[in-house]
Amino acid sequence: MSTNLLVAKDLGLHLSNRWLFRKLSFSVPGSSFVAITGPSGVGKTSLMRLLSGDLKGNEGNLESNLSTDEKISMIFQDLQLANGASTLANALGGCLGRHSSVRTLLGFPKQEKDSALNWLSQFGLAQKTRQWASTLSRGERQRLAICRSLISRPKLLLADEPVASLDNQWADETLSILKTNQLQTGGSLVCSLHDEEQVQKHADFVLRLHADEPESWSWENVAA
Repeated sequence: MSTNLLVAKDLGLHLSNRWLFRKLSFSVPGSSFVAITGPSGVGKTSLMRLLSGDLKGNEGNLESNLSTDEKISMIFQDLQLANGASTLANALGGCLGRHSSVRTLLGFPKQEKDSALNWLSQFGLAQKTRQWASTLSRGERQRLAICRSLISRPKLLLADEPVASLDNQWADETLSILKTNQLQTGGSLVCSLHDEEQVQKHADFVLRLHADEPESWSWENVAA
């Protein structure tokens, strides 16, 4: 039986003079892909921020079973790349937490560079390692942000619409890579998605939020 990495109990979030969701209860099991879906503006991004600890709910509580050395990483919609740095430097940003500032000033260890180059190759960026992030296309920038998060080796990876700027082929491949990597390492993926076909193909569980009725969310076991 997999340990639940996060357990949400009766969560409620009130923003911009309205409740986004209330009495929201669900668990994120280990080695699972949880999709969060619903119409634009329903609160998917806000829920992701709450799960990451960046935002605090107004009601209920969120319990984490992650140890102190198990990392949560988030892929943001705005990507948060360093535009004036190279593709490789941005990717290596994912391992900064594992090394002192003095060590990185002297250069990253070879194994970290090899890992970064491997991920960049998997996401079609092998020929753009020296290119500034600002010169990449939106889809390339999105794939770069994903590489950076994977390099951080998160136990729990939160991805806020990570394939929104990708064509169908890259979107499908990216979701497959993310799921495979997290499950192989015993971690989990929580991902907000709009495309129902992607949800049905890749997710193990689905949390559906409803815009007009904050308490009418639903939880589905898609893999059952």
